[in-house]
Amino acid sequence: MKYTPSDQPAKSFHVPAGDYDVTIVDAAETVSRTSGAGMIKLTLEVDTADGYAGSSVKVFDYLVATPSSAWKIDAFRRALGHEIVKDESVELAAEELLGRTLRARLKVDEFNGQLNNKVDAWLAPVPTTTSVRAGTVTQKELSENEPF
Repeated sequence: MKYTPSDQPAKSFHVPAGDYDVTIVDAAETVSRTSGAGMIKLTLEVDTADGYAGSSVKVFDYLVATPSSAWKIDAFRRALGHEIVKDESVELAAEELLGRTLRARLKVDEFNGQLNNKVDAWLAPVPTTTSVRAGTVTQKELSENEPF
């Protein structure tokens, strides 16, 4: 293959900092190289409803099972809608996370001249409200039920 090198900078696929829905498209159980603890590597796809980046934006995050990272795993579980019970032993299975959509606050970092997103915080689910429509009462029903 023959081509002419470009003078254009490498493309950077990221979204502006903010709160987004993210979907877990890959989750792999592995071991942290630095701590030797169990770890789940997450690959997230950012929902860019307006098609901001022109293609899917991927973000990577790591859940490391160390006491100093328990707060992050707790926040992740809250974002999944789990109740957090102090001192409860919990097993997270990577394969059960696939396809789950949750909320995350993303920030923009620069690494080797490239802009990319990182998870700044996992956000609790937005409560859904269910509106109950009141039944319609006719004037006739009202007059029959009134004592006077």
